[in-house]
Amino acid sequence: MATPPTQEKLDSMLRKAVVLSIIWLMGIGSLISVVQAVRAKRMIDQSRGGLVGLGKVWWCFVVGGVGLLFWGFVFVMALINGMK
Repeated sequence: MATPPTQEKLDSMLRKAVVLSIIWLMGIGSLISVVQAVRAKRMIDQSRGGLVGLGKVWWCFVVGGVGLLFWGFVFVMALINGMK
């Protein structure tokens, strides 16, 4: 039987995701941030109110998503310019 996630584990995961969402790392940090946000959201939902942190989850979704959009745009533009 799996042990339920703790608030400390969730906080640690979200802290890393927030940092990665800010520094982007050429899109990889943003991707990791969004993936961690999805995992954290699932953990919070399954805890039925036992875990908190939806504000950080949404931060990771928004800032990580913006980073993914930015680097996606840069990648597409590089491809287009490389084809000329």
